[in-house]
Amino acid sequence: MTRRIVLLAMAFALTAAASGSGEDDWKEGIRHFSAEDFRAAQDVFQRAVEQNPENSTYSLWLGLAMGRRAERMTGFRKLAAAPLVRRMRRVLERSIELDESNLDAHDALQGFHLQAPSFVGGNKAEAKEIARRIQAVNEARGAEAFGTYYEAMGEFDRADEQFGEARKLDPEGMRPLLKYAGFLARRGRHAESDDLFDLAFARDSENPKVWRAAATAWVLAKRKSRYPEARELIERYLQAPDREPNPDPKSEVRDLLKRL
Repeated sequence: MTRRIVLLAMAFALTAAASGSGEDDWKEGIRHFSAEDFRAAQDVFQRAVEQNPENSTYSLWLGLAMGRRAERMTGFRKLAAAPLVRRMRRVLERSIELDESNLDAHDALQGFHLQAPSFVGGNKAEAKEIARRIQAVNEARGAEAFGTYYEAMGEFDRADEQFGEARKLDPEGMRPLLKYAGFLARRGRHAESDDLFDLAFARDSENPKVWRAAATAWVLAKRKSRYPEARELIERYLQAPDREPNPDPKSEVRDLLKRL
């Protein structure tokens, strides 16, 4: 009897530890995030962080939810955006402190510094420094980060060089392929861009990330000849389940339909 009680107590303790790890709250937060209820997502991610403050991924998603909330604020609620954005920056920095190899956290923080005004902490020089730190962890992702930085700064030749370098360093990777194809489309180099998108479709024609990237490039470039394909890809994307937690709201893709 005593042994059974001890075993039951151990099982209870393990269950409590698992439920207290924050994973359940993180998964719930992902569901809210996917539904674009970013306030609810932030609250649940905050609980996950409180349960497991050493988890870099939980801090990353908390920061992402804060950023999306700030983007959606309008009217008088905009007054609350600046403190929220500053807090988001600190949360992303904490995510990187917990795991310097968390490249998605580095990406998010670089995006903040490239887009945010200086009064909330945006700093273009810091965005370039983040690219250097990414490069120290992963050369291909570092080249991509430099490409992102140079494009934001209007240095398009250097951006082209870096996006191309990312492809050379990771020739089989889908991410650098789509990043470079998107950049070429934004620069009006449609034949080169289409060649890369064709390669992406040949490699994985059922990948929703490929559908989204190609449709976005064609619609934003106002390539009317590709609108029928873009519409089909967008509709497929909106109906498809995510293969993994997706930080990009589907409403952004839904808005593309209004441009067709």
